[in-house]
Amino acid sequence: MSFPLWRPAAGRRHATAFPASTLRAAAGAVVALALATACGGGGGGESATAPAGPTRLMLTTSLPALVGSREGRYEAWAEDRSGAFHSLGRFDAGGTVTLATPATGTANVVVTVEPPGDADALPSEQVVLRGALVGDRAELRYEGAITQSDLPLLAAPGQFTMFSPSDNDSLGYPSHEEAGIWLFNMDPARTAQKDYYVRVTQLQRGWTYEGWMVRDLGQTSEIWLSYGKFVPDWTGALNQPDDTGWGPFSGVLDFRRARLEDFPGDDWISNPLHLPWPAELTLPLNLREKDAQGRLRWSHVITIEPASDRGEPIGAERPFFLRPYVDPFGDLPPGVARTITFHPETLPHGSATVQ
Repeated sequence: MSFPLWRPAAGRRHATAFPASTLRAAAGAVVALALATACGGGGGGESATAPAGPTRLMLTTSLPALVGSREGRYEAWAEDRSGAFHSLGRFDAGGTVTLATPATGTANVVVTVEPPGDADALPSEQVVLRGALVGDRAELRYEGAITQSDLPLLAAPGQFTMFSPSDNDSLGYPSHEEAGIWLFNMDPARTAQKDYYVRVTQLQRGWTYEGWMVRDLGQTSEIWLSYGKFVPDWTGALNQPDDTGWGPFSGVLDFRRARLEDFPGDDWISNPLHLPWPAELTLPLNLREKDAQGRLRWSHVITIEPASDRGEPIGAERPFFLRPYVDPFGDLPPGVARTITFHPETLPHGSATVQ
């Protein structure tokens, strides 16, 4: 994955030259202050920034392990009051890690996902956690890191629907309805917004939503089929197509541009373009498929992905760990709404303590 870089705003203070005698005097004062502090000196009261000089940062998060070759590594940063970022170190998974920080005047602690091979000294746009340092502690949250304006993800976005509009013109309705998934409110009266458009929270520009149908979710044999990446408008409404249009397996040759629906979704009906396709699956799909024990096999998932994944080849899509919306597809007939369910327990959180 190629991650764009988030470069801090311009505007740095210029160094000022001082006479050597002044510098010697200042150095002596610093040494005296350090000795006094070591002997128990120093005032009380709570500071809103980290103490000056080298310190340790204890970082505890719920972040899962990354696939380094594909997803990269985590990196922690201290953001100072001028908006400059100082790397605190990289790590591969959550839990508790101890990081050394030379930063002074730390205002915020930030955790990013840095791409494989990244070697620069700037944070990527894939910020997963951030928090303001109050005293010696920062509570790290996804709100404001992944989402805009410190907003939480919506708890009740709306509905998803079993539908195959790509062949309804030619075959009528219903046709292969069990082979399609689309994000719109089939029953608006049962939604908070009372209209046809699903609502989601606006994301920071380093992130995008992606929709999936997943066969045998949670098993070693699971198969993830992407139905495209999408973002909402300024109101949060999903009122535009995703980046795969009708879907590469809809049977529509110009699937990205041919008279699209006004909401995300895909049909899986045929493969006239001879694109890569899982050998275990046949087309048209039956998203109400059951296994030998009568258990439904398909689930609907909406993930949050690095925006740099846009444009990846069909069939190469892989889900990121941010999976806030997960539901069984169910055995309901065409025309019946399925509710999108929020799972806040899957989202990352953490804390940072300066020692």
